[in-house]
Amino acid sequence: MLTLFKSINVGLSKRALWRLPEQLTEPLFPIYDQMIWSYSSTLKNGVLLDVGGGFLMPAARSRQYMQSCEVIGFDISAAALRKNHDIDFGICADACKSWPLADESVDIVVSRSLIEHLHDTETFARECYRVLKPGGIAIHVLPGKNSPFSILNRLLPNKVSKHLLNWAFPHRKSELGFPAYYQNCAYPAITQLFERHHFQLEVVRLRYFQSSYFMVFFPVFVLSALYDLLLWRLGIKRLASQFLLVVSKANDECSPQIRNHKAGHAIK
Repeated sequence: MLTLFKSINVGLSKRALWRLPEQLTEPLFPIYDQMIWSYSSTLKNGVLLDVGGGFLMPAARSRQYMQSCEVIGFDISAAALRKNHDIDFGICADACKSWPLADESVDIVVSRSLIEHLHDTETFARECYRVLKPGGIAIHVLPGKNSPFSILNRLLPNKVSKHLLNWAFPHRKSELGFPAYYQNCAYPAITQLFERHHFQLEVVRLRYFQSSYFMVFFPVFVLSALYDLLLWRLGIKRLASQFLLVVSKANDECSPQIRNHKAGHAIK
């Protein structure tokens, strides 16, 4: 019965989803992957560090774009790293403590849906800056703490939210349901975090659509989609549901990867 209920509601939600503006529903993850490919292609013998890189690194699946980069997976779970066959090797460590990497040893740092799970984002940003080479960049994608889904995730016990997510998205069972703190995961707090640690902002993209989490219950999906549409139309950045950031470590001469992309992106 529950399977039939889910199937009917998801079907109705998909029909409604197709009627929403593409600019609203466009996901940030493909853009994030494309930026990684694009920036890494400018490097020769570069080093890319994927923080939270257990299980998988979607961008690394197209390794023909990253042949000139060594890809390091960094995760608190050794078991997760062993399952990731997209990386060259892994580092098992806590991203909220000192990283076991030398100063200025990495060209690109990336993270995908990681920062919201960190209880100390100041240490994360500081270590990110320390290990980057001058002119290096960091690319991060993360959810906004003020979206309805994120608020609900904080209100519900972790066991309950994990169970609901696994039921709604069984194909993503290994990726969802980890404890989340959402520290500095809002605008402008997230940009200010990296600015405090001497980064320069290069790209900031905002997304307002988060209603896909409610597709298993069509009435809630509709109400949520209308809410997302209103926020998008009004451009209320503090209530954005997701952020994509590209930040750089200053260099005397702008790095090639920043120089090639700086003119083409802006805060959206």
